[in-house]
Amino acid sequence: MIKLGEELAEARKRQGLTQEQLAMDLPVSRETIAKYETNQRKFQEDLYQQVAYSVDDPEYYFATWNEAAGRVSIPYFNGDYIDRHPASMKYMVQQETNEALDQMERVCWAKPIRMQNESEREEIKRVIHEILDAAASMINLVAVLCKEYDFSMKSIYKMWWASIKTRRWKA
Repeated sequence: MIKLGEELAEARKRQGLTQEQLAMDLPVSRETIAKYETNQRKFQEDLYQQVAYSVDDPEYYFATWNEAAGRVSIPYFNGDYIDRHPASMKYMVQQETNEALDQMERVCWAKPIRMQNESEREEIKRVIHEILDAAASMINLVAVLCKEYDFSMKSIYKMWWASIKTRRWKA
C-alpha cells in the first residue's frame, strides 16, 4: 500500500509548493500537512479530493485515485520499461488502442448476452482488458502532456467536464 503522505510531500515539492502555501488552500494547518507527509497522521478520506485538487500534480492524481478507489483506477505508468517522452507515450497509445480494436473485432456483438457460451464470455473479458490497457495509456499520455507543457491537469479536466455537459452527456 502506498503512503499518501510521502506521495503528497513529493508532489508538493514537484509543484514548488511549501507546506504553508498548501495549507492556505486547505482546511488544515501547516502542522497537519507535516504530519500527513511524515505519516504521523492518517489522511481524512474527505480531504483526498481537496488535497489532490490543491497540489495539482498528475502523479499525485494517480496515487490518490488508486488509494481512494482501490483497484478500480488507472495506474500511473512509471518504471524501467516506460519512456515518458510524449512521442513514446503516443506510440504506446496507438499500440494499445490497435490491440483493443483488433480484440473487439473478434467478438460477435449482435448475439444476445444470454445466448453466449463460456468461451464467448471469456473473449469479452479479453476485450475489456484490452480496452482498459488502451484507456490507461491514454490517461497516462494526458498526464505526460500536462507535465511537459506545464498545463494544469485540474484546468484541463474542468474544461473537458464542461464540454461533456454541453454535449449533454451525463457526467
